Amino acid sequence: MALDLKKLIKQGSRYLIVGFSSVAIELTLFWLLYELIGYKTALSFVGLSLVPSNVIAILVATLYNFIMSRKWTFQSTSSLPRSITLYLILFVFNQVFSSTVIVLLVDVGVHSMLAKVITIACIVCWNFVLYRTVVFK
Repeated sequence: MALDLKKLIKQGSRYLIVGFSSVAIELTLFWLLYELIGYKTALSFVGLSLVPSNVIAILVATLYNFIMSRKWTFQSTSSLPRSITLYLILFVFNQVFSSTVIVLLVDVGVHSMLAKVITIACIVCWNFVLYRTVVFK
């Protein structure tokens, strides 16, 4: 199968738009849950710790990302159950990776938001390839 460069550029551009908006959703929620109302404030009785804040932020951003990626970025017509299953497998891997690396980086003194951005950058790289060639194929 020949590589359709125009299609690849279109998908790549849309992937970046969906990705940046997903990151904005994820970072905003993470900041609200951990930095703003987390254990560091007077509202600590309603705040969340690092990992639950991260999990909730990722869940919301992931739901948005799946819908937008399937419908708009990759315009997938593949089996919905198949795409959901593959997406969830990748999601679990990304979740474990993200939470583990954030905790490790924060433990060695990296600011939580920088740690979060580092994990997102890693995940973005492999997700495009896997979405395009496996999940939404």
